[in-house]
Amino acid sequence: MFLWCRSLEQSWLGPWKCLLLGELLHSTCLDTALIKMTTFLKCNFELNANQNLLRVILGGSSCISEIEECICQMLVPKCCITRSESCPNKKLNISSFTCAQAKSLSGFLHQLISEATYKLEAECIERRPVIMVLDSDVQMLPWENLPVLRKEEVYRMPSVGSISALINLTFYYQGQFGGHDATFPSIDPLDAFYLLHPTDNSNCRKGEFEDWLRDKKLKGKAETSSVEELVLALKSHDLFLYFGHGNGTQFLPKDEIEKISSCAATLLMGCSSGSLPFVGCYNPHGIVLSYLLAGSPAIIANLWEVTDKDIERFGKTVLSACLKERSTLSHECRTLVDELESVSIGSSEVSATRIASKGTKLRNDNINSRCKETTGRRSSIASFMSQAREACVFPFLIGASPVCYGVPTGIRKKDL
Repeated sequence: MFLWCRSLEQSWLGPWKCLLLGELLHSTCLDTALIKMTTFLKCNFELNANQNLLRVILGGSSCISEIEECICQMLVPKCCITRSESCPNKKLNISSFTCAQAKSLSGFLHQLISEATYKLEAECIERRPVIMVLDSDVQMLPWENLPVLRKEEVYRMPSVGSISALINLTFYYQGQFGGHDATFPSIDPLDAFYLLHPTDNSNCRKGEFEDWLRDKKLKGKAETSSVEELVLALKSHDLFLYFGHGNGTQFLPKDEIEKISSCAATLLMGCSSGSLPFVGCYNPHGIVLSYLLAGSPAIIANLWEVTDKDIERFGKTVLSACLKERSTLSHECRTLVDELESVSIGSSEVSATRIASKGTKLRNDNINSRCKETTGRRSSIASFMSQAREACVFPFLIGASPVCYGVPTGIRKKDL
């Protein structure tokens, strides 16, 4: 699978695989390199390069070795991205360059890209998440496992319009919680309900994993549940976990899911639970689209068949990371409370009652704003999938099967 993904990346995308990467967050060295390159091209070759494209290409220099090839391809005659400033409607003709000019251009690009790569690696800057809208003819491929994307935070959505629609829907029903990201929805992973191997009578198969889930203080069942109970779990919890055969429609029909208006984030860890098969001449459809229609902000599901033990390892790793993120968030907000409580607010001209009221309001405002600022930089649920893939015995077979549909969904802590 690794060799196949690498071959797909090289043959289909070539050096332009850098376009799949998320944007770098607040990189000063990237801005400096961009200014240097655009100035050099304009002054020495009378070229106005597309700055947005150059930013993306240079931003991928720390992950991709063919960045220089990308920039050179921008200058070929058949490319309309870069034009001559003296004749903007005429494409650049590389053949008009002298040997000295071509050598100067190549040498400068190599030097600048090397400097940018070194500085970007030193900065360790995070990237924004990627939301892919895949054509129906390629959506069954494991794009998240291409070498360039395997360590990135990647989501899938059926259309561009569905992205804003899902965000608006989740915010409408979730409301604004002080302390979660203002752009995307968030969940509390401790507010979860699990359905574990409901048709499997083997206690030894369920026992260890169920004990682990209970140790994490998660609610749920390891037996068949009624449709009404499962619908209520999707409505009343932040996270729904299914470990069993298939996509779970034998216990929770898709028609019942689509009636829900505010659905929990979901882990469907059964075989092919995330596949979108073609139905005759119609567009591909699957149960994950029903969860998206119901307002689920994120659904982690499998593209193909998996083994129960390996997918349980994957699920454990994702859940552990989410719960750890929650506990870290709780600790940091508690530290802020202690810090602000240690600050004395007083005035000889104001009554003790007004002082206490003002101090309480100031403390709460600071806690809410600073906790919100902290959680705004927090990891989202799909950012833990990379390490979860590596936890599998077969990381490029079973570990490559899970993908995440939805939008970036953060971790928060709420009162349970």
